[in-house]
Amino acid sequence: MSFVPSQMASNSAIHWSRGDRPSGPVPLDFSSGWGKGIVFDWYKRMPTTSILNIQLRKEFKGPFHHEFILILLQGGLRCRLDRRGDPDVPTQTLSEAGSDAHDTVQEVDTTSLNEIHSTSECLVELRPNGKIDLSFILSVCFSIRSDPKTQRYTLQRFNCYFFSWTIASVVARHSVSWDTPAGQFTTPEQLALVLKKKAIEPIAANISKIGMKCIPVVFLSMQQHRLRQILRKHHRPMGFIPISVMRMMMSIWVSQYMRPRMESITRGVIESAMASTLQSAIESLIDSRSSSVMRTALSHTLWFDATRDALRAAAQTALRDAICALMVKTLMSVSGSDSPANDIDRVPNPTSTNNQSAPPQANPKSELASTVKKPKALRVGGALDHLFVSGAAAIADTSYDSGIFFAQSAWGLTRDLARNTETREDWVAGWDTLWTTVMNQAREDGRAVLSEVARTQPPNAARDEIWNVVWEDYELGFRESGPIVRDCMWDSIQYATETIVDVVSTIVFGALEETSQYPLKTLLNRSVSQIPAFNLIHNQLTYLKPGQGKLERNPHWVDANHTQLQDWIKHRIQKHGDQMRRLSLGSASTIQDDIRQAMGRVWDHVSKTEKSNTISQDAQLQPQML
Repeated sequence: MSFVPSQMASNSAIHWSRGDRPSGPVPLDFSSGWGKGIVFDWYKRMPTTSILNIQLRKEFKGPFHHEFILILLQGGLRCRLDRRGDPDVPTQTLSEAGSDAHDTVQEVDTTSLNEIHSTSECLVELRPNGKIDLSFILSVCFSIRSDPKTQRYTLQRFNCYFFSWTIASVVARHSVSWDTPAGQFTTPEQLALVLKKKAIEPIAANISKIGMKCIPVVFLSMQQHRLRQILRKHHRPMGFIPISVMRMMMSIWVSQYMRPRMESITRGVIESAMASTLQSAIESLIDSRSSSVMRTALSHTLWFDATRDALRAAAQTALRDAICALMVKTLMSVSGSDSPANDIDRVPNPTSTNNQSAPPQANPKSELASTVKKPKALRVGGALDHLFVSGAAAIADTSYDSGIFFAQSAWGLTRDLARNTETREDWVAGWDTLWTTVMNQAREDGRAVLSEVARTQPPNAARDEIWNVVWEDYELGFRESGPIVRDCMWDSIQYATETIVDVVSTIVFGALEETSQYPLKTLLNRSVSQIPAFNLIHNQLTYLKPGQGKLERNPHWVDANHTQLQDWIKHRIQKHGDQMRRLSLGSASTIQDDIRQAMGRVWDHVSKTEKSNTISQDAQLQPQML
């Protein structure tokens, strides 16, 4: 297809799209819905509707080389399907909105057939040999006309090429299915082994890393200007240490003390939680039933190279709640697992016996408090107390549990938040309520520790003044750290989701096999300029130079499977996009993507409506597939 840009506006340059065809084409008009209208009246008058072969043909006449579909029915009857632009407003075909598409079907008599053979060549021939009915082809046209974009004719995208490629692609796709071999995922042990290797280790490390990143952020956010002034007033070294140095000190402390413990425990806990929380969801996702989520996603996907993305999307939707439950269960179990005999003393919460009941995920410290036999003496007077203020060491000693408490509370509330969250914007919108709850719980924990310190230690005016300032500015500092913690938690959710989804989709994608639903012989014309040929030795398509296919060593026709036909059509789409770019009619990649996605939408519509799209003929239901 080629033409000079300066000629685009002239009617004569656009009239290639309407043509003058004898014998009255029937409009493919579905405005009355499926099964009604002139095209179905025409269908019901046909003596036979069983298809023997389908040809995608290309006219010799330039500059546009119109393409169309020619169908051979049982009994020797033939019909052709064309797409053309609106002849009354030819220049509209150049706009993004395009013109009305004149899609037609018409019978072909002997005279017309001779003309077709003399003015066009066959590029692709599909031979279903009676396995599909003409009503299936009409259903493809119905789906094209049902899409808001493809129902319009545009020179750049939804032209005669798109129309013909889509019909050929959908017919070929209809003949195959993509599935995993029976018994591929029969044992939970096999699935658990893959998940352990590919998902548990990285997720445990990520949870620990992000969780430990949040603790220094919250601590340093408390170092407000007024607090540092009070610390200097009472000659506390922490008031004079630069924030950058404190950040380094906190990083070292978290890395050496907190993170190794949490990561080790989390690894074991998440493995157990995954087995009980997530594995059954994954097994249901990839089971052998035809109604399973992944098989449904595969059945609605046109392009094989898009199946990986389709599997990922299906897994992400199906596993979202299970992954969130996994994260909650993991963090709810960590503190119960971390109870070594020589652990630093924990201080029971004196206010935990209030009358308000809360969900376990929102009040996880009740589980930990039940494991504490009796209160133990707090460590007072250590290096941190001298650097900051008396009581800081006691709070630091319990900060490991507090850090887990924060995570548990946040993740517990996150369970509901994440279930209703599709995007980061949704997450941000629901964050304030979650972070306020965590902030109040952290303040409650800190005050409980300091109450115990004040009860067991002599009065100290400097200590009390410093802590009063801490609590007065506490909310300000905590809210400053909120956005950082918010983004960290979102990243953790996304990481866990993407890791698990990637593992599951990779397992399925690697095991996919293409099987035939019914025999469909596919032939490609190798002698046509720039048509890819099948290399029998390397099982690949190779592209011929003009005229090369006419040599004796290259047969005129070659058998091709479904994957090779898809490669051929993708090559045609690529060439068309490149041509549009050269004519300054748009971006090649954008046009190519739009065409492929539109063809995918048509197949999705066909696959979803196929069973309901039947046509009554001679008082009987005529199914699309025989």
